[in-house]
Amino acid sequence: MLLQWCNLTPYGTSKLAAVRFASPCRVQSVRIFPTGTRPFAAAPDIIARTEPEAFFMDVYFNAHPLQPGSQADGKPKLKVPNALIPTVIPYAGGQAEFAVNMGADFATRLMIVRGDFETVSMAIYGEPVSEVSPAITSYEARQLPVVEYTPLSPALDLARSSDPTHLARQLLSLIPDAPSLNLVIRLMFCLKPPNDDWDLPEFPHLYSDLHEEDMDIDLDSAFRCLGRPVADEVSPEALMRFAEKVADAISPTDSTRSYFIAGILCRSASQHRQLVRMLVQTIDLERVFDTSSLDEDTVFSLLDASTNPDIAKLLDNDWFRSTLDSVYSLPATEPEVKKGIRRLASRFRDWQLFEDTLSNPNGNFVAAARFLKDIGSEEKSFGIWLSCMTTYEDIFASLQGGPTLDHNVPGALWDSESTDVSHADYLGFVKAFIGVACVLAVYAWSDSLPNVNCRERTLGVLRLWQDVPGYREIVNHLLLLRQMTFRLECMTMDNDPPAMSGIHAENIILSLVNEPRCYLSPHFVKCIRSWQPFTLTYISEDERISLESAAAVAEDGLSSAIEELARSNSGPLNMDRVRVLRIAIAVIQHHIDEEGAGDLEVLQTGWKENVYGLFFRTVDLAFEVGQELRAQFALSVPPSVEKGLLEQFLLLSDQILRLLGYLEPFAVTTTRTIRRLVDAVYLIFTSTDMVLRDLSYSPSVYAAARRAKQACSHVLQVFSASSTTDLAKTRSAVVLRALLQRSQTLDDDPHQQTRQICELLTCLLPTPSDSSESTSKCELVSLLITLDNGVLDFGQWFISQELKHMSDLSRFVMEGQTEHVRLMSQQVVDRHIQTIVRLMSPSSEHATLCVSTLSAIPGAGLAIADTITALLSAHVYSESLLRLACLLSTNPVLADTSVQLAVALTFIRGVSVPQIHSDVVEAFERAQAALSAVDDVDLDLDRLLWEFGHCLSTVVERMDDLQPSDLRAILSTLSWLCEKLPGPSDLPGVSRDEWDKLCNAFGDKATPETDGFLNTVKGKLTPLPDSFSPTTVIPQTACISVRDLETLLEPSAPVPSTPKRKSQVQDVLGLVALSPPTALLRSPAISGLTKMYTKNDFRELRQTPSARQNTSRLPSMHVDEFQLSTSSPIIEPSVIGHPVEMIPLGPPFNLPQ
Repeated sequence: MLLQWCNLTPYGTSKLAAVRFASPCRVQSVRIFPTGTRPFAAAPDIIARTEPEAFFMDVYFNAHPLQPGSQADGKPKLKVPNALIPTVIPYAGGQAEFAVNMGADFATRLMIVRGDFETVSMAIYGEPVSEVSPAITSYEARQLPVVEYTPLSPALDLARSSDPTHLARQLLSLIPDAPSLNLVIRLMFCLKPPNDDWDLPEFPHLYSDLHEEDMDIDLDSAFRCLGRPVADEVSPEALMRFAEKVADAISPTDSTRSYFIAGILCRSASQHRQLVRMLVQTIDLERVFDTSSLDEDTVFSLLDASTNPDIAKLLDNDWFRSTLDSVYSLPATEPEVKKGIRRLASRFRDWQLFEDTLSNPNGNFVAAARFLKDIGSEEKSFGIWLSCMTTYEDIFASLQGGPTLDHNVPGALWDSESTDVSHADYLGFVKAFIGVACVLAVYAWSDSLPNVNCRERTLGVLRLWQDVPGYREIVNHLLLLRQMTFRLECMTMDNDPPAMSGIHAENIILSLVNEPRCYLSPHFVKCIRSWQPFTLTYISEDERISLESAAAVAEDGLSSAIEELARSNSGPLNMDRVRVLRIAIAVIQHHIDEEGAGDLEVLQTGWKENVYGLFFRTVDLAFEVGQELRAQFALSVPPSVEKGLLEQFLLLSDQILRLLGYLEPFAVTTTRTIRRLVDAVYLIFTSTDMVLRDLSYSPSVYAAARRAKQACSHVLQVFSASSTTDLAKTRSAVVLRALLQRSQTLDDDPHQQTRQICELLTCLLPTPSDSSESTSKCELVSLLITLDNGVLDFGQWFISQELKHMSDLSRFVMEGQTEHVRLMSQQVVDRHIQTIVRLMSPSSEHATLCVSTLSAIPGAGLAIADTITALLSAHVYSESLLRLACLLSTNPVLADTSVQLAVALTFIRGVSVPQIHSDVVEAFERAQAALSAVDDVDLDLDRLLWEFGHCLSTVVERMDDLQPSDLRAILSTLSWLCEKLPGPSDLPGVSRDEWDKLCNAFGDKATPETDGFLNTVKGKLTPLPDSFSPTTVIPQTACISVRDLETLLEPSAPVPSTPKRKSQVQDVLGLVALSPPTALLRSPAISGLTKMYTKNDFRELRQTPSARQNTSRLPSMHVDEFQLSTSSPIIEPSVIGHPVEMIPLGPPFNLPQ
């Protein structure tokens, strides 16, 4: 709400003005209006007046602390200190609003302003507050906030635009008499006109004069002639004559011919396309370039020229590649020349790849995006490529003819490690890259003139893009060009009075300072170190000092970076320290990547700086960062951290882990180091997993978490695959043991921890060939069995343990247990059955191993039969139970009678469970086949009659859905059962009406072969109705309260009982009770043999340990009788049949106590 509208005029020489509020207020924003505006539509007579147009204004708020409601009752009012909180408002003109974050603990009554202004019109917004904060007496549940992102305006979302250059042309139109966009690109990035040309009235329309037919030129004059742009209106004949003159000027004895021809190709690469084609067609390049003429300047000029696709195709031939290989193999070739040759050969391949990806939906999009990143690192190459993309119609048409992006532009595609990038994602990324590059060209042109309006608009667009994922990475990368960094440096200097361009520039730099690769640019470091104290508009002095310290580390180079990384006791990991560490790692990584022997140079520099054990220090740092990350996701309230620090922690973790992967070949590791590294990886991995499962983080945090999570997997694979034998055990064994030991320590959610460790273990194991095993447990077991390869017989051991746990838990699935014990036991037993089924199924690569193990384990059949019988007796069923019965019936690995009988009962019960959708014909045929394998004496006829009766009762209810084949299969099985009965028997569960209805259906669908069956069934079976509980399906998920889960996991209290009776046979001396020697003298008042007690001497003596050792009789041998009907008020006895704590639950419920 509006707190105050005021027109302030400073008083006297102090230049002070003040606003006093009637009551404590919490100010939220201050809005300043320029002269002539009407701030309020409802009050048109109010007109603002602010003079001058721009100025600095110091603002002081009186800090008024609020007294909590819990301290207000009956206590004197706290004395309010007269403290002023200062801030600065840089007003750069126009209507501007400045946010004020006062917090919840303070308010203000007074606002004082001071500055070099004549008058200022401002509106102060906020809310009045009470001097006593209301006490919170009850908890009110509120919905978690959902982050909703405002979509980017279509005018600024160039990735979805058909013409990505449209925005740049619109911004360029703000400049009067502006040249074409293509001419701006040539002048700003490719040709760089001299200062004298800027003063000419014809500028920028100064073109090369190619019309002089009689002009006698040499290579030097041709090179200088192309220093200006070639007009688009030049005739092809004039271009051909110029190209022929250049070809005629080549002398085989001129040692500078290769330098000038490379320069001519480089300058013509951004010019008229016909000029480029005519030059490459008329010049015999084999006469120009040889092994003796390819020096550093020539190679890098050809590198820039090959950014043009026509020149790249011409140079990409056998003779030129052979020449490059010859120069590269010469011992005298300098490292810079070799580096340029490598980049030149890569650019030939990258152009082919880039052109292919524009039309090929299955192209290598990530590699093509890295080509754009390489081009965007150097101004001349960047300008030539951008000029070709905006003027070559065939390339631009292929870009426009591709699929349109229907979502946000992807992030840093050139740093992506995923392969699931779509063609639309890639084309959207390329369009965004072209659009941002064109806007940067317009910004450079407006700043060179200068044109304030266009420059402010362009910088505002760039600043907005820095807050949009996808655009942010492109803008930040291109801003590191030397020209862009220099322009930002100039705009942040001498910004008094404040200008909007300077404010934009400082905000843009603040978005760059948290990216370590920016500090690898010496121009960016120079920009930061050029700032003088108290000269910035938006960046505070403390932040300037912090940024200067970080830039100093990058400027000092590798030695300073190693020193920073190896520092111990460097204080807390705040934003400043994390920034310095990230810069130090980036510098070290840069030396490893760019230099020929960078890794050795890092180690030698560390030794010169007396830094030893760099690898161990890096491991400790990774563990420290992992702990800081883990503290943010603890069950307790996490400590308050700076804004954006979580993302910086994740990015720092990624850098540290990847650096460890580079240092691994040179590290002499110990078992302790590997274990500490595994602990650090575990902490980082679990933290990233929690970030990726939360929906309240920004896209940049998600991207950082994904990279850190990939780095965790990468570093574990690197250290596990290493063949270094500096340990008593292999590294893979140490890594695997450390991870498995982590699973025994439960820090937070046991289910999440088990899943995360399984995911980490999967990174270390070979890739499974069978993708049908979907669950993480079965996949992990399959990988471990493959890794074991029969050496330790891990597969046999695992299957035997599954059977043991399944059999033990089957005792708890029936009635007699508490509800949550019974439910959880049923689910765990079903999980064990699922595991056995997946390992035993024909699609599993370990099916043969599982079958042979089950046939070899003694008692395996009995364990399976008892488990199935227990589940059926508990009236529960599952899909996995039916699949197990099918596998056992098709593969009679267990010939036990109990197994066959249990399999038959499973098929019959499955028909009575409608949720299973069991096939009636298959079920009864399989049941009859299984029962046929059982001897008559072993048939449990009463149990079979009960199952068949209740099954038929269910069948009658869905009689309309049965097919004739179903009825014939049921009748055939009943006839077989009647043959085994000794006489007429009751059929439990079926009423008379149901039986008659079923027999009528049998008669209607009878055939000559089944007529005898029906008579046999009617003669031997008599319906006997009874009540029974329906069979339910075991749920896949458990809904259990926290209290019930706690009760389930805690051990049961033992029943109180008398200690065991000692043996009645004792020796003679065992009946003698000896007193200790100190018992003879019990009182200090003893005189002679007379024992006397005074006051409380008797009671005090009885409290001494020596007095309590004596007894007047032997220990009691009687039996104490306890009544179980009454329990102790402290210990409640357990009344279940079996103590739960004796049976460990299967994963994930086997929690250590």
